[in-house]
Amino acid sequence: MRSIGRGLVGMGVLAMALVAARPAAAQVKGIELNGFGGLYAPTDKEGLEGTREALRRGSTAFGGRLTWWTGKALGIEAVGVFSPARLKVTANSGSQFVRSTEVMLGAGKLMFNLTPGSKVLGIAIGGGPALIHTKETVFDPARSQSDIGGVAGLSLRLGIGENVALRGDFEDFFYGGDFGRGSKFTQDLVVSAGLSIKL
Repeated sequence: MRSIGRGLVGMGVLAMALVAARPAAAQVKGIELNGFGGLYAPTDKEGLEGTREALRRGSTAFGGRLTWWTGKALGIEAVGVFSPARLKVTANSGSQFVRSTEVMLGAGKLMFNLTPGSKVLGIAIGGGPALIHTKETVFDPARSQSDIGGVAGLSLRLGIGENVALRGDFEDFFYGGDFGRGSKFTQDLVVSAGLSIKL
């Protein structure tokens, strides 16, 4: 999963090099590629690893987005996020240690551009289905788990050139998660920023 995330970032770097060699074009419709880094923040933090207390922690996150803008206002976006999603486990003796759960989030979103007339500041909202895969679950590090849920998000873009923008996103991934205390509705937040390139 780490290699997937690094590959997405590498694609973003390659795209920047390709775009630099092309003539500038206004961002109206077409393909947009965004590589990013940020923070993965679980809102439901308490869990159990067997009989031991396990506390989910905020962790780094990175990944990429590929958006096809069909026009000035409507787009279809695919997003992939990887986070080590670390947690702190308290043993029955009282000693503590930290381990990763390695979470991969993937989603497809329908995007609505709220500022179609602006080339400098872009504000968009979007949402759609999501898949949340945990390689080493909270309750058992030897098991993996996949959950189907949804995502809703807000995106801000600040144009710094005809083909390049700074992009920041706030995304809420929601699903029925089981962290050793039974399945219940939970939300994992991803706050990220990076460069967005129009291909």
